[in-house]
Amino acid sequence: MPGIPAQESGIASAQLNSAQQIGVALGVAVLTTISVSITEYRLPDALTALYTSRASRDAAANATASAALTSGYTTALFIAAILLAASTLITALIINAGRQKETTQAATP
Repeated sequence: MPGIPAQESGIASAQLNSAQQIGVALGVAVLTTISVSITEYRLPDALTALYTSRASRDAAANATASAALTSGYTTALFIAAILLAASTLITALIINAGRQKETTQAATP
């Protein structure tokens, strides 16, 4: 965190960590919502259908429930990959961090 005064480095570090934690929590919440929404669209109550089909050994119902769950997970992970690629591109284009010059002060006798 260059450019932050030494006396403010603790609060700056805390703010950075808090922002990262909030971002992760929101990202997981959004991706989970997308996954559940797609799964519910394909097969309402898919997880219960999966457990029921396994207990009753119904292969067709098991395949349908598994496909619905897989579709939800796949969609969420695909969106996560797109967001990761977009953030990488934005970071590469916007952040212009060149090598910082070291400042040295000559010692005076």
